[in-house]
Amino acid sequence: MSLLYALSIAGQSLLTYQDAIDVTNKNISNAFTDGYSREEAVIADLPARSGAYIQDIRRMSSKIIFNRYIKANQETEGLNNYENILKQVEDIFNDTAGSGFSQALNEFFSSLNDIAVNPGDLTARYAALSKAKALVGRIRDSYSYLTDIKDKTNLGVKDTLDNVNRLTRKLAEINKSLKLFYKANPDRYNEYLDERDRTLKELSALIDTQVTTHEDGTVDVSTAKGFSLVLGNDAISLSYSTDGDNNPVIKWNNTNITSEFKNGKLGGYLKGISFINSTINRLNTFTTEFTSAINNQHRAGYDLNGNPGTDFFTSDNGASTIDASNITLNFEDPRLIAASGNATYPDSDNTNIKAIINLEDAPIAGLGNQTFSEYYSTEIITPIATETDKVNNLIQSSTEIRDSLDQQLKEISAVNTDEEFINLTKLQRAYQASAKVVSVTDELIQTILNMVQ
Repeated sequence: MSLLYALSIAGQSLLTYQDAIDVTNKNISNAFTDGYSREEAVIADLPARSGAYIQDIRRMSSKIIFNRYIKANQETEGLNNYENILKQVEDIFNDTAGSGFSQALNEFFSSLNDIAVNPGDLTARYAALSKAKALVGRIRDSYSYLTDIKDKTNLGVKDTLDNVNRLTRKLAEINKSLKLFYKANPDRYNEYLDERDRTLKELSALIDTQVTTHEDGTVDVSTAKGFSLVLGNDAISLSYSTDGDNNPVIKWNNTNITSEFKNGKLGGYLKGISFINSTINRLNTFTTEFTSAINNQHRAGYDLNGNPGTDFFTSDNGASTIDASNITLNFEDPRLIAASGNATYPDSDNTNIKAIINLEDAPIAGLGNQTFSEYYSTEIITPIATETDKVNNLIQSSTEIRDSLDQQLKEISAVNTDEEFINLTKLQRAYQASAKVVSVTDELIQTILNMVQ
Protein backbone atom coordinates (compact mmCIF):
# COMPACT_ATOMS: atom_id res chain seq x y z
CA MET A 1 0.00 0.00 0.00
CA SER A 2 1.51 3.34 -1.05
CA LEU A 3 1.88 6.16 1.43
CA LEU A 4 -0.44 8.39 -0.61
CA TYR A 5 -3.05 5.64 -0.58
CA ALA A 6 -2.69 5.29 3.20
CA LEU A 7 -3.01 9.06 3.53
CA SER A 8 -6.19 8.99 1.44
CA ILE A 9 -7.71 6.26 3.59
CA ALA A 10 -6.79 8.05 6.80
CA GLY A 11 -8.17 11.33 5.48
CA GLN A 12 -11.43 9.66 4.53
CA SER A 13 -11.63 8.20 8.02
CA LEU A 14 -11.09 11.63 9.55
CA LEU A 15 -14.06 13.02 7.64
CA THR A 16 -16.20 10.00 8.43
CA TYR A 17 -15.55 10.04 12.17
CA GLN A 18 -15.96 13.80 12.30
CA ASP A 19 -19.43 13.42 10.75
CA ALA A 20 -20.21 10.60 13.21
CA ILE A 21 -19.10 12.84 16.10
CA ASP A 22 -21.41 15.56 14.77
CA VAL A 23 -24.33 13.10 14.83
CA THR A 24 -23.54 12.15 18.43
CA ASN A 25 -23.20 15.80 19.47
CA LYS A 26 -26.58 16.47 17.84
CA ASN A 27 -28.11 13.69 19.95
CA ILE A 28 -26.65 15.12 23.14
CA SER A 29 -27.79 18.66 22.36
CA ASN A 30 -31.34 17.40 21.67
CA ALA A 31 -31.53 15.09 24.68
CA PHE A 32 -34.42 17.12 26.10
CA THR A 33 -36.05 18.18 22.85
CA ASP A 34 -39.65 16.94 22.74
CA GLY A 35 -40.26 14.61 19.81
CA TYR A 36 -36.60 14.24 18.85
CA SER A 37 -35.60 10.76 17.69
CA ARG A 38 -32.07 9.62 18.39
CA GLU A 39 -29.86 9.19 15.32
CA GLU A 40 -27.13 6.67 14.71
CA ALA A 41 -24.35 6.98 12.18
CA VAL A 42 -23.94 3.68 10.30
CA ILE A 43 -20.26 3.39 9.34
CA ALA A 44 -19.28 0.97 6.56
CA ASP A 45 -16.22 0.17 4.43
CA LEU A 46 -15.82 1.87 1.11
CA PRO A 47 -15.44 -0.50 -1.86
CA ALA A 48 -11.95 -1.74 -2.77
CA ARG A 49 -10.61 -1.07 0.72
CA SER A 50 -10.79 2.67 0.27
CA GLY A 51 -11.60 3.43 3.90
CA ALA A 52 -14.75 4.01 5.95
CA TYR A 53 -17.75 6.16 5.18
CA ILE A 54 -21.16 6.92 6.70
CA GLN A 55 -23.54 4.64 4.88
CA ASP A 56 -26.63 6.08 6.55
CA ILE A 57 -27.80 8.24 9.44
CA ARG A 58 -30.36 5.94 10.95
CA ARG A 59 -33.30 7.47 12.79
CA MET A 60 -34.23 5.30 15.77
CA SER A 61 -37.99 4.81 15.79
CA SER A 62 -40.70 2.15 15.50
CA LYS A 63 -43.45 2.62 12.96
CA ILE A 64 -45.58 -0.14 14.51
CA ILE A 65 -45.43 1.24 18.06
CA PHE A 66 -45.93 4.80 16.81
CA ASN A 67 -49.11 3.83 14.94
CA ARG A 68 -50.42 2.06 18.01
CA TYR A 69 -49.62 5.13 20.10
CA ILE A 70 -51.53 7.36 17.66
CA LYS A 71 -54.62 5.17 17.99
CA ALA A 72 -54.39 5.06 21.79
CA ASN A 73 -53.84 8.82 21.97
CA GLN A 74 -56.95 9.47 19.90
CA GLU A 75 -59.05 7.38 22.24
CA THR A 76 -57.55 8.80 25.45
CA GLU A 77 -57.86 12.44 24.43
CA GLY A 78 -61.44 11.90 23.29
CA LEU A 79 -62.39 10.30 26.59
CA ASN A 80 -60.66 13.03 28.61
CA ASN A 81 -62.53 15.73 26.73
CA TYR A 82 -65.83 13.90 27.07
CA GLU A 83 -65.24 13.41 30.80
CA ASN A 84 -64.64 17.14 31.24
CA ILE A 85 -68.04 17.90 29.71
CA LEU A 86 -69.74 15.21 31.82
CA LYS A 87 -68.29 16.74 34.97
CA GLN A 88 -69.71 20.12 34.02
CA VAL A 89 -73.14 18.55 33.49
CA GLU A 90 -72.80 16.62 36.74
CA ASP A 91 -72.11 19.85 38.64
CA ILE A 92 -75.43 21.27 37.42
CA PHE A 93 -77.43 18.47 39.07
CA ASN A 94 -75.25 17.96 42.14
CA ASP A 95 -77.96 17.98 44.79
CA THR A 96 -75.48 17.33 47.59
CA ALA A 97 -73.82 20.64 46.67
CA GLY A 98 -77.18 22.37 46.36
CA SER A 99 -77.08 22.81 42.58
CA GLY A 100 -79.85 20.34 41.67
CA PHE A 101 -83.56 20.92 42.09
CA SER A 102 -84.80 17.84 43.95
CA GLN A 103 -84.87 19.80 47.21
CA ALA A 104 -86.73 22.66 45.51
CA LEU A 105 -89.25 20.13 44.19
CA ASN A 106 -89.78 18.64 47.65
CA GLU A 107 -90.08 22.06 49.25
CA PHE A 108 -92.69 23.11 46.69
CA PHE A 109 -94.98 20.20 47.54
CA SER A 110 -94.28 20.64 51.28
CA SER A 111 -95.32 24.28 51.10
CA LEU A 112 -98.71 23.22 49.74
CA ASN A 113 -99.36 21.29 52.95
CA ASP A 114 -99.52 24.54 54.88
CA ILE A 115 -102.27 25.75 52.54
CA ALA A 116 -104.12 22.46 53.07
CA VAL A 117 -104.06 23.08 56.82
CA ASN A 118 -105.52 26.56 56.42
CA PRO A 119 -106.70 27.32 52.85
CA GLY A 120 -107.43 30.96 53.69
CA ASP A 121 -103.95 31.70 55.10
CA LEU A 122 -102.32 34.25 52.79
CA THR A 123 -98.94 33.75 54.47
CA ALA A 124 -98.98 30.06 53.52
CA ARG A 125 -100.04 30.99 50.00
CA TYR A 126 -97.20 33.53 49.65
CA ALA A 127 -94.77 30.87 50.89
CA ALA A 128 -96.06 28.38 48.30
CA LEU A 129 -95.60 30.90 45.49
CA SER A 130 -92.09 31.60 46.75
CA LYS A 131 -91.22 27.90 46.68
CA ALA A 132 -92.78 27.60 43.23
CA LYS A 133 -90.59 30.48 42.03
CA ALA A 134 -87.53 28.81 43.52
CA LEU A 135 -88.34 25.56 41.69
CA VAL A 136 -88.93 27.42 38.43
CA GLY A 137 -85.63 29.23 38.94
CA ARG A 138 -83.73 25.98 39.51
CA ILE A 139 -85.25 24.35 36.42
CA ARG A 140 -84.49 27.36 34.24
CA ASP A 141 -80.98 27.68 35.67
CA SER A 142 -80.34 24.02 34.86
CA TYR A 143 -81.47 24.62 31.29
CA SER A 144 -79.41 27.80 31.01
CA TYR A 145 -76.26 26.11 32.35
CA LEU A 146 -76.69 23.21 29.94
CA THR A 147 -77.06 25.53 26.96
CA ASP A 148 -74.04 27.53 28.12
CA ILE A 149 -71.95 24.36 28.24
CA LYS A 150 -73.22 23.46 24.78
CA ASP A 151 -72.33 26.90 23.41
CA LYS A 152 -68.82 26.69 24.85
CA THR A 153 -68.45 23.17 23.50
CA ASN A 154 -69.49 24.38 20.06
CA LEU A 155 -66.73 26.98 20.24
CA GLY A 156 -64.38 24.15 21.18
CA VAL A 157 -65.47 22.24 18.07
CA LYS A 158 -64.78 25.28 15.90
CA ASP A 159 -61.36 25.91 17.45
CA THR A 160 -60.47 22.23 17.13
CA LEU A 161 -61.37 22.23 13.43
CA ASP A 162 -59.24 25.33 12.92
CA ASN A 163 -56.32 23.48 14.48
CA VAL A 164 -57.02 20.37 12.42
CA ASN A 165 -56.94 22.42 9.22
CA ARG A 166 -53.71 24.10 10.35
CA LEU A 167 -52.06 20.75 11.06
CA THR A 168 -53.17 19.12 7.81
CA ARG A 169 -51.74 22.07 5.87
CA LYS A 170 -48.53 21.69 7.84
CA LEU A 171 -48.37 17.97 7.02
CA ALA A 172 -48.80 18.74 3.33
CA GLU A 173 -45.81 21.12 3.53
CA ILE A 174 -43.78 18.51 5.43
CA ASN A 175 -44.56 16.02 2.67
CA LYS A 176 -42.97 18.40 0.15
CA SER A 177 -39.79 18.64 2.22
CA LEU A 178 -39.62 14.88 2.79
CA LYS A 179 -39.73 14.29 -0.95
CA LEU A 180 -37.02 16.89 -1.46
CA PHE A 181 -34.56 15.50 1.08
CA TYR A 182 -35.32 11.79 0.68
CA LYS A 183 -31.95 10.05 0.04
CA ALA A 184 -30.42 13.45 -0.75
CA ASN A 185 -29.79 14.76 2.78
CA PRO A 186 -30.33 12.18 5.56
CA ASP A 187 -29.79 14.71 8.34
CA ARG A 188 -32.43 17.15 7.08
CA TYR A 189 -34.69 14.25 6.12
CA ASN A 190 -34.66 12.90 9.68
CA GLU A 191 -35.48 16.35 11.04
CA TYR A 192 -38.61 16.47 8.89
CA LEU A 193 -39.54 12.93 9.94
CA ASP A 194 -39.42 14.11 13.56
CA GLU A 195 -41.56 17.11 12.68
CA ARG A 196 -43.96 14.83 10.82
CA ASP A 197 -44.38 12.58 13.85
CA ARG A 198 -44.81 15.52 16.21
CA THR A 199 -47.54 16.88 13.94
CA LEU A 200 -49.26 13.50 13.70
CA LYS A 201 -49.22 13.21 17.50
CA GLU A 202 -50.76 16.66 17.81
CA LEU A 203 -53.36 15.80 15.18
CA SER A 204 -54.19 12.51 16.89
CA ALA A 205 -55.11 14.43 20.04
CA LEU A 206 -57.76 16.28 18.01
CA ILE A 207 -59.42 13.73 15.72
CA ASP A 208 -59.41 10.04 14.85
CA THR A 209 -57.66 9.43 11.54
CA GLN A 210 -56.16 6.82 9.30
CA VAL A 211 -52.52 7.40 8.33
CA THR A 212 -50.85 5.83 5.31
CA THR A 213 -47.05 6.10 5.25
CA HIS A 214 -45.16 5.88 1.94
CA GLU A 215 -41.62 4.68 1.30
CA ASP A 216 -40.26 8.23 1.18
CA GLY A 217 -41.78 9.02 4.57
CA THR A 218 -44.64 11.12 3.26
CA VAL A 219 -48.07 10.45 4.70
CA ASP A 220 -51.66 10.51 3.50
CA VAL A 221 -54.19 11.26 6.22
CA SER A 222 -57.91 10.58 6.10
CA THR A 223 -60.86 10.30 8.45
CA ALA A 224 -61.72 6.89 9.85
CA LYS A 225 -64.07 6.25 6.92
CA GLY A 226 -61.73 7.47 4.23
CA PHE A 227 -62.39 11.16 3.63
CA SER A 228 -58.97 12.54 2.67
CA LEU A 229 -57.47 15.31 4.77
CA VAL A 230 -53.91 15.16 3.44
CA LEU A 231 -53.11 13.70 0.04
CA GLY A 232 -49.50 14.18 -0.97
CA ASN A 233 -48.82 17.90 -1.11
CA ASP A 234 -52.48 18.85 -0.82
CA ALA A 235 -54.63 19.42 2.27
CA ILE A 236 -58.43 19.36 2.28
CA SER A 237 -59.94 21.66 4.91
CA LEU A 238 -62.99 20.87 7.03
CA SER A 239 -65.71 23.50 7.48
CA TYR A 240 -67.81 24.30 10.55
CA SER A 241 -71.39 25.51 10.89
CA THR A 242 -74.41 24.89 13.13
CA ASP A 243 -77.91 23.63 12.36
CA GLY A 244 -81.24 25.01 13.55
CA ASP A 245 -80.83 23.35 16.96
CA ASN A 246 -77.36 24.84 17.45
CA ASN A 247 -75.67 21.51 16.86
CA PRO A 248 -72.29 21.52 15.11
CA VAL A 249 -72.13 20.49 11.46
CA ILE A 250 -68.75 19.45 10.03
CA LYS A 251 -68.45 19.27 6.27
CA TRP A 252 -65.87 17.89 3.87
CA ASN A 253 -66.36 19.34 0.39
CA ASN A 254 -70.01 20.10 1.31
CA THR A 255 -70.54 16.55 2.59
CA ASN A 256 -71.76 16.33 6.18
CA ILE A 257 -69.32 14.05 8.01
CA THR A 258 -70.11 15.07 11.60
CA SER A 259 -70.88 11.50 12.58
CA GLU A 260 -67.41 10.43 11.37
CA PHE A 261 -65.60 11.57 14.46
CA LYS A 262 -65.65 9.36 17.55
CA ASN A 263 -62.27 10.02 19.17
CA GLY A 264 -59.82 12.82 19.77
CA LYS A 265 -60.89 16.14 21.27
CA LEU A 266 -63.37 16.61 18.44
CA GLY A 267 -65.01 13.24 19.11
CA GLY A 268 -65.15 14.06 22.82
CA TYR A 269 -66.83 17.39 22.09
CA LEU A 270 -69.40 15.76 19.81
CA LYS A 271 -70.19 13.04 22.37
CA GLY A 272 -70.53 15.73 25.00
CA ILE A 273 -72.97 17.74 22.89
CA SER A 274 -75.03 14.61 22.23
CA PHE A 275 -75.19 13.92 25.97
CA ILE A 276 -76.13 17.52 26.72
CA ASN A 277 -78.92 17.31 24.15
CA SER A 278 -80.31 14.14 25.71
CA THR A 279 -80.13 15.72 29.19
CA ILE A 280 -81.96 18.82 27.95
CA ASN A 281 -84.62 16.60 26.35
CA ARG A 282 -85.16 14.74 29.61
CA LEU A 283 -85.28 18.00 31.55
CA ASN A 284 -87.85 19.35 29.10
CA THR A 285 -89.90 16.17 29.40
CA PHE A 286 -89.90 16.49 33.19
CA THR A 287 -90.92 20.16 33.02
CA THR A 288 -93.66 19.60 30.45
CA GLU A 289 -95.22 16.69 32.35
CA PHE A 290 -94.84 18.39 35.72
CA THR A 291 -96.51 21.63 34.63
CA SER A 292 -99.20 19.78 32.71
CA ALA A 293 -100.16 17.67 35.74
CA ILE A 294 -100.15 20.63 38.13
CA ASN A 295 -102.04 22.89 35.71
CA ASN A 296 -104.70 20.30 34.94
CA GLN A 297 -105.43 19.73 38.62
CA HIS A 298 -105.19 23.43 39.48
CA ARG A 299 -107.83 24.29 36.86
CA ALA A 300 -110.18 21.80 38.56
CA GLY A 301 -110.32 23.91 41.74
CA TYR A 302 -111.41 27.36 42.87
CA ASP A 303 -109.30 30.26 44.05
CA LEU A 304 -109.85 32.35 47.14
CA ASN A 305 -112.21 34.60 45.17
CA GLY A 306 -114.43 31.63 44.30
CA ASN A 307 -113.37 31.70 40.65
CA PRO A 308 -112.28 28.61 38.70
CA GLY A 309 -108.55 27.97 38.85
CA THR A 310 -106.24 28.97 36.02
CA ASP A 311 -102.91 27.49 34.96
CA PHE A 312 -100.41 27.53 37.80
CA PHE A 313 -97.47 27.60 35.37
CA THR A 314 -97.17 29.04 31.87
CA SER A 315 -94.58 29.80 29.21
CA ASP A 316 -92.96 33.21 29.14
CA ASN A 317 -92.82 33.31 25.33
CA GLY A 318 -96.40 32.38 24.52
CA ALA A 319 -95.47 28.86 23.40
CA SER A 320 -98.19 26.25 23.79
CA THR A 321 -95.73 23.79 25.32
CA ILE A 322 -94.07 24.61 28.62
CA ASP A 323 -90.50 23.35 28.91
CA ALA A 324 -87.35 24.14 30.88
CA SER A 325 -86.52 27.09 28.64
CA ASN A 326 -89.73 29.03 29.16
CA ILE A 327 -91.41 27.86 32.38
CA THR A 328 -92.67 30.66 34.63
CA LEU A 329 -95.43 31.26 37.17
CA ASN A 330 -98.79 32.28 35.67
CA PHE A 331 -99.69 34.66 38.50
CA GLU A 332 -98.21 36.50 41.46
CA ASP A 333 -101.42 36.96 43.50
CA PRO A 334 -101.59 34.30 46.27
CA ARG A 335 -105.39 34.57 46.27
CA LEU A 336 -105.38 32.90 42.81
CA ILE A 337 -104.13 29.58 44.14
CA ALA A 338 -107.09 27.21 43.58
CA ALA A 339 -106.98 25.27 46.84
CA SER A 340 -110.71 24.63 47.13
CA GLY A 341 -112.74 22.01 45.36
CA ASN A 342 -115.95 23.91 46.16
CA ALA A 343 -116.70 27.45 44.97
CA THR A 344 -118.95 27.99 48.00
CA TYR A 345 -116.14 27.47 50.53
CA PRO A 346 -112.99 28.87 48.87
CA ASP A 347 -111.32 29.78 52.17
CA SER A 348 -111.98 26.55 54.02
CA ASP A 349 -112.18 23.69 51.54
CA ASN A 350 -108.83 22.04 50.77
CA THR A 351 -109.77 19.14 48.50
CA ASN A 352 -108.11 20.52 45.37
CA ILE A 353 -104.86 21.51 47.04
CA LYS A 354 -104.71 18.01 48.54
CA ALA A 355 -105.22 16.57 45.06
CA ILE A 356 -102.27 18.65 43.85
CA ILE A 357 -100.17 17.45 46.80
CA ASN A 358 -101.06 13.84 45.92
CA LEU A 359 -99.44 14.37 42.50
CA GLU A 360 -96.06 14.25 44.23
CA ASP A 361 -96.34 10.48 44.65
CA ALA A 362 -98.53 9.74 41.64
CA PRO A 363 -97.14 7.79 38.65
CA ILE A 364 -97.16 10.02 35.55
CA ALA A 365 -97.79 8.29 32.22
CA GLY A 366 -95.62 10.77 30.29
CA LEU A 367 -92.74 9.97 32.64
CA GLY A 368 -92.93 6.22 32.11
CA ASN A 369 -95.31 5.82 35.06
CA GLN A 370 -92.73 7.22 37.43
CA THR A 371 -93.24 9.93 39.99
CA PHE A 372 -91.57 13.30 39.50
CA SER A 373 -88.83 12.46 42.00
CA GLU A 374 -88.28 9.01 40.50
CA TYR A 375 -87.96 10.41 37.00
CA TYR A 376 -85.58 13.12 38.17
CA SER A 377 -83.43 10.51 39.87
CA THR A 378 -83.49 7.70 37.29
CA GLU A 379 -83.66 9.67 34.05
CA ILE A 380 -81.61 12.77 34.84
CA ILE A 381 -79.25 12.07 37.75
CA THR A 382 -78.49 8.38 37.24
CA PRO A 383 -77.51 8.59 33.53
CA ILE A 384 -74.99 11.32 34.35
CA ALA A 385 -73.43 9.34 37.19
CA THR A 386 -73.43 6.09 35.21
CA GLU A 387 -71.86 7.65 32.13
CA THR A 388 -69.24 9.46 34.19
CA ASP A 389 -68.22 6.25 36.00
CA LYS A 390 -68.03 4.34 32.72
CA VAL A 391 -65.87 6.99 31.08
CA ASN A 392 -63.58 7.19 34.13
CA ASN A 393 -62.93 3.45 33.90
CA LEU A 394 -62.26 3.69 30.17
CA ILE A 395 -59.88 6.59 30.71
CA GLN A 396 -57.87 4.63 33.24
CA SER A 397 -57.46 1.69 30.87
CA SER A 398 -56.79 3.83 27.80
CA THR A 399 -54.28 6.05 29.59
CA GLU A 400 -52.31 3.06 30.83
CA ILE A 401 -52.07 1.69 27.29
CA ARG A 402 -51.06 5.06 25.83
CA ASP A 403 -48.45 5.70 28.52
CA SER A 404 -47.02 2.22 28.05
CA LEU A 405 -46.68 2.77 24.30
CA ASP A 406 -45.16 6.20 24.89
CA GLN A 407 -42.59 4.63 27.19
CA GLN A 408 -41.76 2.00 24.57
CA LEU A 409 -41.25 4.73 21.99
CA LYS A 410 -38.96 6.63 24.34
CA GLU A 411 -36.90 3.52 25.01
CA ILE A 412 -36.25 3.32 21.28
CA SER A 413 -36.08 6.99 20.32
CA ALA A 414 -35.02 8.91 23.40
CA VAL A 415 -31.44 10.00 23.93
CA ASN A 416 -29.49 8.37 26.75
CA THR A 417 -26.77 10.91 27.47
CA ASP A 418 -24.55 8.36 29.24
CA GLU A 419 -24.54 6.11 26.19
CA GLU A 420 -23.98 9.07 23.89
CA PHE A 421 -20.96 10.26 25.87
CA ILE A 422 -19.48 6.75 25.76
CA ASN A 423 -20.10 6.63 22.02
CA LEU A 424 -18.60 10.10 21.65
CA THR A 425 -15.45 8.94 23.44
CA LYS A 426 -15.11 5.95 21.08
CA LEU A 427 -15.55 8.11 18.01
CA GLN A 428 -13.05 10.67 19.28
CA ARG A 429 -10.52 7.88 19.83
CA ALA A 430 -11.14 6.63 16.29
CA TYR A 431 -10.79 10.19 15.00
CA GLN A 432 -7.52 10.63 16.93
CA ALA A 433 -6.22 7.33 15.55
CA SER A 434 -7.00 8.44 12.01
CA ALA A 435 -5.36 11.78 12.70
CA LYS A 436 -2.27 9.95 13.99
CA VAL A 437 -2.11 7.89 10.79
CA VAL A 438 -2.35 11.11 8.76
CA SER A 439 0.40 12.69 10.85
CA VAL A 440 2.77 9.68 10.64
CA THR A 441 2.12 9.21 6.94
CA ASP A 442 2.77 12.88 6.32
CA GLU A 443 6.09 12.66 8.19
CA LEU A 444 7.11 9.61 6.13
CA ILE A 445 6.27 11.37 2.90
CA GLN A 446 8.27 14.41 3.98
CA THR A 447 11.21 12.18 4.90
CA ILE A 448 11.15 10.47 1.51
CA LEU A 449 10.90 13.81 -0.28
CA ASN A 450 13.86 15.11 1.70
CA MET A 451 15.88 12.01 0.78
CA VAL A 452 15.14 12.55 -2.88
CA GLN A 453 16.37 16.12 -2.65
